[in-house]
Amino acid sequence: MTKTIQLKRDELSSNFSGKEKYDLIIIGSGLSGLSSGLIWLKNTHGKKTLIIEKNSYPGGYSTAYEKHGYVFETTQLFPDIIDILDYLEIDLNLKQYEGNFMRRIVVDGEHVDEYKIPTGAENFTKYLIEKFPDDAEKIRALMAYSVDMFKQVRKLKANSKLKDKLLIPFQAPKVVANLNRTYSGLLDKFDINNPKLREVMETFTSFSGVPSSRASSIMATGAMLSSMTRCFRPYGYFDEFPATMAQLFQQRGGEILFGSEVEKIVVENGQVAGVQLSGSSTPILAEKVITTVDPLVAMRKLVGEEHLPSSYVEKLDKIIMSTSSINVALGLDDEIDLQSMDLDYPYNVVSTGLGTAEKLFDGFLAGDNAFSTDCFHTAVICPSLTTGAKNTITIRCTPFAMNKWTEWRENDYNKYKAEKERWGDFFINIAEKYFIPGLSKHIVVKDISTPATYARYSGSPTGS
Repeated sequence: MTKTIQLKRDELSSNFSGKEKYDLIIIGSGLSGLSSGLIWLKNTHGKKTLIIEKNSYPGGYSTAYEKHGYVFETTQLFPDIIDILDYLEIDLNLKQYEGNFMRRIVVDGEHVDEYKIPTGAENFTKYLIEKFPDDAEKIRALMAYSVDMFKQVRKLKANSKLKDKLLIPFQAPKVVANLNRTYSGLLDKFDINNPKLREVMETFTSFSGVPSSRASSIMATGAMLSSMTRCFRPYGYFDEFPATMAQLFQQRGGEILFGSEVEKIVVENGQVAGVQLSGSSTPILAEKVITTVDPLVAMRKLVGEEHLPSSYVEKLDKIIMSTSSINVALGLDDEIDLQSMDLDYPYNVVSTGLGTAEKLFDGFLAGDNAFSTDCFHTAVICPSLTTGAKNTITIRCTPFAMNKWTEWRENDYNKYKAEKERWGDFFINIAEKYFIPGLSKHIVVKDISTPATYARYSGSPTGS
């Protein structure tokens, strides 16, 4: 018996009072905007605070939506967030993944290797040594170093003062040593040259579509350890988290204006003075403004280059935005038995071997993609195993560049639809081959998101 569909995000509405001036305006009600607002309210008293959101609901990229009786999600897991939930006094019914964190398949021609990556750094270390006994000492050294570096990262203060900064070299020497080191460089430091071992370790940089040769060693280590240490998802849908945050923000005195887009951040005499909404001639004044949207859009369009130092504009010119993706959400019939297919992990990942991330990222940098039957990286998630709702799976595939997706969508919708279907079928075939036999014949609903979809909902021209 399936649960009744009820999305918490749809229970919220604007409580904008129309004040002439606020102490703080936050642009965007994704997780960054909502957590910023809640932390601000917790550490101030009586401050007038407004969050402006262009969509009719909160959450940004962390949400859920309904289509033809199926609920699909845009998020697959929360890493170790218990401390921040406790700090903000957020009560969520979360499922903690225990046992294995990921089912990982690596394809090399006709040869297939499968790994079950466990939760917890200690368990992961033992597992790697069992799989790669000849590299035992290297693995122990790498993992011990990684765990210690991550502990040092967690000691650092987000809002550091001069005294705190002076102590960083003594409190976090491994962090300082890795500031300019890539994750590939970290693996080289410990002589991790076994190709199969390296494939497993580089899994944690390919999450974001970035090869280890370009990924920060600190960020990759943090992503690995924060995810596998304590990993969660809601027992309900992922929209519950931002919806609960938004509800608490309003209850604690904050205001949210949904369905309104900021057209301009108002600058007067070199200082932020407020924001201008699309379709309005009267600015909303503010002492401070936080923006959580695409940084190039925020600084170039909302602030305007005329208000920025030339050195800062030069930095903007060098920014490479994060990759976009193709997302295939499938609603399946009741005949398929997903419980029997060993899919209840935060991630089920299949890719071709070492070098895949580099090839795919080069395709992205060239403005397109490099996916083929010989070069792919795909994640399969099965939310309905937790929610108890109608059978759904999500197939996520990155990196994709914007290329002509927006142009096709706006000017040649038949071409856009054909390309969506072509890539959707490509990734469905991969999921069917390696994870879900007979998948195609059980599909009832198919919803494919492209870089143009992400651009439309996020406001980022690159769909980042």
